[in-house]
Amino acid sequence: MQHQAPKPLILIDMDNTIVSFDDAFVKRWKELDPHADEALIRKRQHFELEENLPPEARAIAEKIMGEPGFYASFRPLEGAIVALRAMIDRSWEVRLCSAPHPLQWEDCVRDKYSWVREHLGSDWLHRIMIVRDKTCVRGSVLIDDKPSISGFYPDPEWLHVVFDQPYNRDVEARARLSHWSQWEEVLTPILKAQGFSV
Repeated sequence: MQHQAPKPLILIDMDNTIVSFDDAFVKRWKELDPHADEALIRKRQHFELEENLPPEARAIAEKIMGEPGFYASFRPLEGAIVALRAMIDRSWEVRLCSAPHPLQWEDCVRDKYSWVREHLGSDWLHRIMIVRDKTCVRGSVLIDDKPSISGFYPDPEWLHVVFDQPYNRDVEARARLSHWSQWEEVLTPILKAQGFSV
C-alpha cells in the first residue's frame, strides 16, 4: 500500500523556469553575429532552441550551447529565488530537477552546480537532481517550461505545472505559472487537492 508523503515535494526545472536560458543565448549569439534576429529566440514557437533557427545558424547555436560556462552564466528569473526560499520556509520539500543538454553533458552538469552554489548557496547543492527522464522521478508537482514531458512512465506521479514561455502557450488543460509571484496561488489548491495540509 502506498503512503502519502508527510509534505509535498516540489520539483522545479532550471532552464527558462528559474533561469533565463534565452537571455544568455541571445547575448552570445549577438556577440558572434551582430545582425542575428533575436526574435527567433525570444518569440520562438519550438521548445528545442535550434528548431527555431535557419539551418545555417544551427552550428553557431550548438557552439554556444556547448561552451563551458554557458549554463553557469544565466541570470535568475524575476522572483524565482524568493519563491524557492519561501517554499522551503513553508516546510515544503524542493528539488531542482533539470536535464543536462545532450551536447554538453559534463560541463552542463558542472555549470548547474556552480550556478546553484552562487545564487542559492552551498546548502542547496543536495537539492539538485540532474536527470534526462523526469518521469522516473517521484514528486507532487513538476514546474517546467517544456510543453510535454515524456519518458519511461507514461503517467508520472507528479502533476505538471507549465511555466509560461512563448513556445508552450498552446498547451491547455494544465495549471500554468506565468510569474514566480503567483507560486502560492497556483500550487496551494493543487496540493490541497492531493491531500496535503498547506
